[in-house]
Amino acid sequence: MCLVGVIGNVYTLIIMNTSVRVTGSMYVYIVNLALADLLYLSTIPFVVWTYSAKDWYFGDIGCRVLFSLDFVTMHASIFILTIMSTERYLAVVNPLDTYGRSRRYRRAVTCLVWLFSFILALPTMIMIDLKRDVHNGVEKRMCHPTWQMTAYRVYLTILFNTCILAPGLIIGYLYLKLARTYWLSQTSVFPSREMK
Repeated sequence: MCLVGVIGNVYTLIIMNTSVRVTGSMYVYIVNLALADLLYLSTIPFVVWTYSAKDWYFGDIGCRVLFSLDFVTMHASIFILTIMSTERYLAVVNPLDTYGRSRRYRRAVTCLVWLFSFILALPTMIMIDLKRDVHNGVEKRMCHPTWQMTAYRVYLTILFNTCILAPGLIIGYLYLKLARTYWLSQTSVFPSREMK
């Protein structure tokens, strides 16, 4: 599955950089979405190795980087999809306004997305540690969170609200507005037969 994801995202990057207009409105977002997926997929071999070996061989820095990278890529993907939905809505409702947005603007937005995603994942990077346990004379290393339970619940609540609830509500609202806009445009172009 990991290989299919890598091939699909690399193919997307190749297509986006060779045959699609680089100035297209969604170009920057699709490229960043593919990069986020590739970053996430790059962590899978480490996780598979750890579960099969039942030991962590990648040190304390590996713990911090790999576990936080999971959150960074998750947030970046969700935020980019939310921005793409917003752009789509604005393109339908105000097409000329959306046309005026530059590639530089879209790059700045995606840089802010990655920065915000990193900030949200930073507590994971800080609050994880490599623990060593000895079982039956064999030393095993595993990454363990060092959170207090209350702080961990607060952090999970923040993640839920920023990564699932808010983007879900925004995307749902925008698609309802799009459906309404489409419906109104169709009824004004094709009036009902009862009016004749």
